[in-house]
Formats: sequence, C-alpha cells, structure tokens
Amino acid sequence: MSGPRTIPSRHRFVLLVGSLVALAACDTGDGTTLRTPTAPTTQAPVESAPLPSEAVDDPSLDGAPTFETLPIDPPPNDGGSAVDDQTSELQVFTPWADGGAIDLRYTCDGNNAAPSISWSGIPAGAAEIAVSMVDESNLSTGRPFIHWVMAGIDPTIDRLGEDELPPGAVQGLNFFGDVGYTGPCPDPGTTGTFVLSVFALGQQLELADGTPAAELLDVIGTVAIDTSTSSGTATR
Repeated sequence: MSGPRTIPSRHRFVLLVGSLVALAACDTGDGTTLRTPTAPTTQAPVESAPLPSEAVDDPSLDGAPTFETLPIDPPPNDGGSAVDDQTSELQVFTPWADGGAIDLRYTCDGNNAAPSISWSGIPAGAAEIAVSMVDESNLSTGRPFIHWVMAGIDPTIDRLGEDELPPGAVQGLNFFGDVGYTGPCPDPGTTGTFVLSVFALGQQLELADGTPAAELLDVIGTVAIDTSTSSGTATR
C-alpha cells in the first residue's frame, strides 16, 4: 500500500497561475472585480390581494326602496271620467228597513202601489236619475225578474211620492207585460227577495216610454256613475 500522493512543486505553480488567469477574466476593466452571484438577480412579483371591503352602514339608507320598487307616478287624468276625484255617498231610503218585510200595500196582494222613496248624495256630473226593482229570487232567462224601471228623472229631484211619475220620466215594459210598476208577487207559500235601486247616470238616455225593461236596465247599467240599493222581502 502506498501513502498520500504529493503534488510536485512545479505542478502547484501551474495551478496557481491558472487560478490567477481565471480571476483576471472576471475583471471589468475599471479595477472592479465582479462577484459570483449567490442568489437570483430577479424576484417574482409580489402577489397583491384585494383590500377587504366593508359594507357602508348608512342609517339614512335603512328601509329605502330599491329602484325597482319606487312608486310610479299615476298617469294624468284625461277627463274621461264624469266624476273626478270624488267619493259619492249616494243612498236610497225606502218605506221598509233594508232587508226587512215590504209593506203589503206595495205588493200584488195589496194596493200594488209604487213605493215612495227618497235619496241623497247624488254625485256631481249626474245627468239624470233612474230607479228599478227586481226579484233576485226569481230568474227569468237567466236574469232577475224585473218589476219596475223608471228613467229620465231630473237630477235635482231627490224623492218620488207614491205612484208618482215626474215630468219627462219614462218607464219600461216590465216582465209582467205592464208599463210601469208591478209589486212583489212571489209564488204562494214562498218568500222572495226584492232589490230597489237608485242610479245616478252620467248621460241622458233619451229612450221612449214603454221600452222593454231589460233593454232599459242594460243601458242604465252602462252609463251609471253611482248606485245605491235597498232590499226587502215579501211572503205569500
């Protein structure tokens, strides 16, 4: 076995010269020697996270509606309505209490007299008044049996006397075949419910006396701007 090998002195000289040449190669020429970098010369960009946002707590916005829920301004009134921005209080008053028994004198078993009635609260714009009485418990061709229809009543009038026909008023041909009033006349052993109505009309009808009651009442319904009713019962 041989011991550690000794480098001859001439070889050590050659190694020293090679090292000096290598160092000279790193000289910048201005007397400054560059260092061998020990770390990367560039760094990855710093990742920036978005700043946390906080909800704005503004008490003035509490309960404020969103844009979608803001109220829409109503369209302007075009004047097409006969009564503008007015709540009517039209009421009719009959000789019997609303829902009560009708006096015998107003039925076919009594005097068969048209009842005296009155009303109040006619709305502005009413051109005439009309009245009717129908039997809601007795249908004829799918509609209440018509006992009475009167129209053409001056809007300044607020009452009718018993059997009164005001100047200019017209009456329809009722379902009994009579022009004017025929009182409640239910079948024997039965009770009927009769509705008396007062209508405020927005225009004059200009229909002839004796117009079929159904036709007259249909026209009244198309031009009425307010109505009030009172019901009563009759038994035979």
